[in-house]
Amino acid sequence: MRSAFFKLFIFIAMILANVSCSHKEVFFEYHSFTNAEWNRDDKAVFNVKIEEKAQPYDVSIELRNNDDYPFSNLWLFVDFKMPNGKSRTDTIGTDLADIYGKWYGKGLSLYNLSIPYETSILFPDTGTYVYSVRQGMRIDPLKGITDIGLKVSKKPDE
Repeated sequence: MRSAFFKLFIFIAMILANVSCSHKEVFFEYHSFTNAEWNRDDKAVFNVKIEEKAQPYDVSIELRNNDDYPFSNLWLFVDFKMPNGKSRTDTIGTDLADIYGKWYGKGLSLYNLSIPYETSILFPDTGTYVYSVRQGMRIDPLKGITDIGLKVSKKPDE
């Protein structure tokens, strides 16, 4: 009986390991803010090298905030520049807490939240794509944001 249970456990563990490894990160980096204060002029710049243009990718903004953050939401401006020089700017609004003030991110006193930015995108060319993220709140400096990051992952085969 124990042998069958052990074999089942190993089988499930192998499946979970395979599933968790199928979502491959090609870029994951954080930009930290001194004293958890994000100045309006402080851009977080991420240079992402893409080597496979036929591959679909997911892009997310990774955020770390602490209990000093005074709002339940956050506005971001994301500048995106392609290797061919074309660019665009997106405005992203996201909720960080519910109506009762409970943070959506995981953690205790420092909360990690992943904000989907683009899903299943195909980059038109290989090369370096530049993402610049700025805070779009009306307060300067913005207290309570410790880090902002960018993660680009290959979409797993479905």
